[in-house]
Amino acid sequence: MSHSKILVTGASGKLGQAVVKSLLEEIKLSPEQLIVTTRSAEKLSALSDKGVEVREADFSNPSSLEKAFKGADSLLLISIDASGPRTESHLNAVKAAEKAGVQHIAYTSMPAAEKSPVGFAHEHQDTEKAINESQIPNATILRNNWYFENLPEYFASILQTGHWLTSAAKGKTAQLSRADLALAAASAVANPTKGKQTLSMNGVDSFTQDEMATELDKALGTSINMVHLSDEAYQAQLESFQLPAPIVELCVTMDKHNRQGLSDGRSDAFEALTGRKPISFSAWIEKNKAQLSSLANV
Repeated sequence: MSHSKILVTGASGKLGQAVVKSLLEEIKLSPEQLIVTTRSAEKLSALSDKGVEVREADFSNPSSLEKAFKGADSLLLISIDASGPRTESHLNAVKAAEKAGVQHIAYTSMPAAEKSPVGFAHEHQDTEKAINESQIPNATILRNNWYFENLPEYFASILQTGHWLTSAAKGKTAQLSRADLALAAASAVANPTKGKQTLSMNGVDSFTQDEMATELDKALGTSINMVHLSDEAYQAQLESFQLPAPIVELCVTMDKHNRQGLSDGRSDAFEALTGRKPISFSAWIEKNKAQLSSLANV
């Protein structure tokens, strides 16, 4: 796509920033070929200074989206964070891309969207369905596995307290780093294939949570205590911590998803897209050892 225009939505978010970095620094895309959208253009003034076109896009306003997407040949739709309005927002984006004449759309989905008990899974399933049924001729649905970064960002208490409460039992997950998933998304949008495909973005290793704790212990010198619970007991424990009900539900259903093996499995899709293997969990720990050690007070 040497002269094509590539558009990335949600470019001010964590994944969006990493995708833009991969496009410019690893894929070596010319800044003039790149369009990025965000709700507040001033957040991306540094990209404007580099020659990247920054456009404001409101996912709740379909007509503004069509204008924002105009001229894009290949578009990356990064899933928005807000659950609830996600389906409507995503469907607005798919329709706008279709009307704007986008020829290829890539989308960051989740593992086993059609089977997962996680509360927001149906939103991803609805978005996948809309993309596959749209008149956009080419599509790449990226079923991104969970991020390694979820550990320090959302489950820091595991490192801080030394206790890992779980109802995932022996369920395995093939997780990846955010940077690797960003590279995969950048590769997919920059090098679109013909037709519509769904790819499982899995890591090089599948680990149970006990095995992940062992890897952390070896690298950090911690001694994480695994506390295996039923879904009901796990929910009761989380509620006793005065956590908001949506967070409790998310934690319990995520572990149920993992217990059912819905984030397990081998896939060569990442390597096929990027030309290399993703970073392993042990290598990721080593790379982020200072941050993880500070959380664990070791």
